[in-house]
Amino acid sequence: MAVAIVVVCTFMLLAALAMVIAWGGRSVREPLQAVPTADPVPLSVPAQDVAASAQVSAMRRYLWWANVATVAAVASGLLVAWAGGRLVMRVLAVTSPASAQGRLTEAQANVGFPTVEGSIALLFFGGLPAGFAAAFIYVLLHRWFPAGRWAGPLLGTLLLLVFGASVEPFRSDNIDFGIVGPGWLSVVLFSALAVLHGAVVAAVAGAFSGRLPLPFGQNWKYYLPLLAAVIFLPAGVLLGAGALAVMVWTRLDDFVRSRRRPGAGEGVPAAKPPSADRRRAVIDWAGRGVLGVAAVAALPPFVSAVASIVSR
Repeated sequence: MAVAIVVVCTFMLLAALAMVIAWGGRSVREPLQAVPTADPVPLSVPAQDVAASAQVSAMRRYLWWANVATVAAVASGLLVAWAGGRLVMRVLAVTSPASAQGRLTEAQANVGFPTVEGSIALLFFGGLPAGFAAAFIYVLLHRWFPAGRWAGPLLGTLLLLVFGASVEPFRSDNIDFGIVGPGWLSVVLFSALAVLHGAVVAAVAGAFSGRLPLPFGQNWKYYLPLLAAVIFLPAGVLLGAGALAVMVWTRLDDFVRSRRRPGAGEGVPAAKPPSADRRRAVIDWAGRGVLGVAAVAALPPFVSAVASIVSR
């Protein structure tokens, strides 16, 4: 069993590396226009129909982004967080002292005795949650990461700094680091895994977004990956909540626009809207600043947790 796990996980991790090499330079692209372009809306069309059309368009775009995130989540969760995590655990079991063999970890697994049940538990409680969390964060924040091959590794590094000491993998109160080791090897392996995880998320999202059309007609087959989010219930709940938020937002936006139609504020000079490019540049700089502040703020507890692990 142990040999089979090592072989399978090694091949899966090599597949992840191949994805990064092949697709690592691709950035996330906007949705491809696959929906037939509609004619200009006649003035006689009721406002309700215009609002419904806008809501459908917004929902198509939301499903597009959700599908990109889901594909990146499943790929990174299976190939890196799950297979890579299993391989790291196996390496640490081999490098640990004889006294560690057979002891129970925090997850109630026996060190040195991998099982199918333990592998399944790692998938649903470690691999998929990590994959979906990283993919959702990247889709939301991708515009604030640099284009090209640096985006993925920076994503993995940022997630490791911000969540490593408080969530996983470097919680200082995790008893596993007192059982397996050495501590420095644990830090090196899990850090490399986190960077690779981010790289796979960015690579898969960039490659898939460049070929994915908007959902319309026969394009439904491209959206079968969304079933993975239904099977993994937490992700399905989050995506359902996001769809509801999109519907509410489009309704509110339509209401605000209707209040600004000609005649609603006659006699009041309209304010000159700011330049779209200038507004986008300000948002980009602000977003990158927030990410930088978050990384700097998370650095002291991260260093403290790593030092605690290495010293064991």
